[in-house]
Amino acid sequence: MQITAVIVTYADRFNLLKQVISACFKNGVSNIVVVDNDSHKNSKNQLKALLEKNKDKITVVWNTTNLGSAKAYKQGLQEVKSKDNCEYIWLLDDDNKPKEKALEILKNYWEKKPKNVVALLSFRPDREQYKQAILENNPNLVLGRKNSFSGFHLNQKLSKFFSQKALLDKTKVIGEIAYAPYGGLFFHKTIVDEIGYPNEDYFLYSDDHDWSYRITMANKKIYLVSNSVIEDIDTSWGLINKKSTIFTKIKKAPAIRVYYNVRNRMLFEKNYLVSNNVSYIINKFTFTFILFCFCFRSENFKVFKKAVNDADNNNLVRF
Repeated sequence: MQITAVIVTYADRFNLLKQVISACFKNGVSNIVVVDNDSHKNSKNQLKALLEKNKDKITVVWNTTNLGSAKAYKQGLQEVKSKDNCEYIWLLDDDNKPKEKALEILKNYWEKKPKNVVALLSFRPDREQYKQAILENNPNLVLGRKNSFSGFHLNQKLSKFFSQKALLDKTKVIGEIAYAPYGGLFFHKTIVDEIGYPNEDYFLYSDDHDWSYRITMANKKIYLVSNSVIEDIDTSWGLINKKSTIFTKIKKAPAIRVYYNVRNRMLFEKNYLVSNNVSYIINKFTFTFILFCFCFRSENFKVFKKAVNDADNNNLVRF
């Protein structure tokens, strides 16, 4: 089984990337394609030195500007598709360090998986919602509730106080999820022929969800294999201070992250989750009002309004 890992890196993150590359080879990856999204000079130089020592196993796609995750993963997939010596692809972020036997566990399950399962996802413990989805036997849990806005649903918040806890099968290790992040996704390269490449217009955020959800929409399945574990050796901005509300995070986050996170989530919701426009508008208004109370004086509130306006008008411009 020839397996190529596709890893996207940027900024000054070689110290993370080299750990991921090393762990990949220890796990039995055949080859690695790195997409360098205009990383800093220091990281570029170190990556070039590593490439010189591993020309037979590592390929680097060099970008002279940061093209975003959607374009970069598209480039990585295209590079793999052009190679004859690759069958399977394992997507990873540059801070997704596979633990021992993570790939072996995926390979072993692949041999006995149901036929309509075309992708497997390694488990990242800080992405608890994916494990929760299989424990509750509810693949759509990861999507968020129908007609929610940025994951916010007023009825869900109100009913939370009265709802009963779902019955959990805590022995369950493998189960279906409706979509997946790039990091940890494993599949045969022919699935790209069926679902295409990530949408470059998303640039950053939700591009992985939009892309992987096409698998579900094609009546095929993604399974989380939770005993195949990936360690996130750098914390995502959205997971810093987990107890913070989404409103606090928007107030404090870099503007570019706020814009793409809000705009692209709205685009995903409009395409797949809105079944009642009145309900969606109520949730959108409520969310906006609460956010206004949190940060109406903040520049990020203006960024939020621009993101909403662009999503409403399907204006997929670069921020």
